[in-house]
Parts: sequence; structure tokens; C-alpha cells
Amino acid sequence: MQNNELTMPIQVMPGLPEINHLNYAKAFYDRLILYIVDFEKGLKEDEEVGARLVSFGESMEIHIDNLGYWNPSLICFYGRDNNGREVQLVQHISQISILLMKVPRIADCKPVRIGFKLQQACGSELAS
Repeated sequence: MQNNELTMPIQVMPGLPEINHLNYAKAFYDRLILYIVDFEKGLKEDEEVGARLVSFGESMEIHIDNLGYWNPSLICFYGRDNNGREVQLVQHISQISILLMKVPRIADCKPVRIGFKLQQACGSELAS
């Protein structure tokens, strides 16, 4: 062997779970969905899931309509502010700090339940 390259066999330890990029945005996205699904169980008919976000020294409350991600490290929150204007927050996974809260639905709008919709989109990959 002329080059100094060592080849080591890859050994899989029996009984240990496979690590599937647990620090990727997809893993955070999946966990956020489970938190939202659980949180929505306590909502009344005229409430929906909202979030209080604190950034740049100011606090903002949003009604969450959808989530998205871009691996390896970005999470996207889509929603509306209290005036019904569309908002989108793109955040690095290392900065995610979100307070889920019950918010009254915006007037003349049906309450949004995103947990079930997101869980269905993920299918069987989403484990609780």
C-alpha cells in the first residue's frame, strides 16, 4: 500500500438506533409538528395555535398557518399577524425559541388547525 490511507471497516453496533441527521432542520420540523398537534388538543373552537416571537428586541404575535424547512439548518414559519397580514419568519435552527400560545381566531376567518395537516403530509415518518 503506497498511499498512507487507512481503511477502517464500518461497524454497526447491534441494538443502537440509526442516527438520521438529528441536528438537521427536518428533525426540528418533525418535533415542532408533534408539539403543535399536542398543543392543538387544548384549543377551543374559536382559538388557533399562535406563537410569540421575540427578536431584535421586539415581540410579535403570529397565527401559525404552516411550517417549512430547508436542510440542513433553516425553519420557516408562515402565518398572519393580528391584523391579518401575511408574515414569514425564516430562522436558523440554533436560534429557534418559540412560545406556542392560544390566540383568538382572526375575525371572519375559520380557525386554522395545522397540526393534523402537517402530520398527514409527513405520513408514517413522523414518530411521536
